Amino acid sequence: MKYLLLILIMISFIFKGYTQDPAAIESRVYHWEEIGIDTSRPGAMNPVFEGVSDGFEYLNIFLATVGKGASFKLPINNDSLESLIIMKTGQVNQHVGHKNRVMGPGSVTLVMPGEKPRIDNNGDNPANFYVILWRVKDFYNGHIPESNQSIPSHLINWQELTYEKTAKGGYRHVIRQPTSMLTEFEMHVTTLEEGKRSHPPHTHLDEEIILVRFGEVEESIDGKLYDADEGSLIFLRSMVPHGIRNIGKGSCEYYAFRWIPKK
Repeated sequence: MKYLLLILIMISFIFKGYTQDPAAIESRVYHWEEIGIDTSRPGAMNPVFEGVSDGFEYLNIFLATVGKGASFKLPINNDSLESLIIMKTGQVNQHVGHKNRVMGPGSVTLVMPGEKPRIDNNGDNPANFYVILWRVKDFYNGHIPESNQSIPSHLINWQELTYEKTAKGGYRHVIRQPTSMLTEFEMHVTTLEEGKRSHPPHTHLDEEIILVRFGEVEESIDGKLYDADEGSLIFLRSMVPHGIRNIGKGSCEYYAFRWIPKK
């Protein structure tokens, strides 16, 4: 028991050290109103945050807009980055490597390093989507081991996700697997009925991001309560106590994703 306590104390000091980094991303709600949407120019990117975290030496999230008839490509070289694309509005053609799919609202794309995603908007309206880019600490000195190069990218259409009814609402499994950089990447969508709480405040070693798809939630972060509505993101660092509750009218729905970097 005393050894477990010692380990927890050491972990606490390590994470406090990370917190001192001026580029460290805070555990907090990043409200939709802070992000905004600029539809005045094709390929507009609206930053959410960029910096480092407990598990990532680089983490960047932005909301991109691509106009009717326009195309979007990542503005940086992603040979040493993994990325996640989450469709908010619109219907687009997504090209990743040799894969090509029509993707609508709610759809998710997980992109491995070296793949070059392109998004073509052939619809009648602008399309908006979140882009999340990351690189783990000490990423193989910039080189992917051959054993990890065969892990594929995934294009997951929202219409293909199976909805499972639960006592508190519902659940959709999106993906759970290793990536080139991560021992495990897990993502799901939770639906909470009005007034329901997902779980009491708790902690875990892996960091977590929550993206509110619709509705209004209350997130407890380290003992303080914060509201978040549709389009808002919640970033939770390692071992920060947190919990979520539906405080709006009707049901709410949100993505939750967690990751375990490879050692």
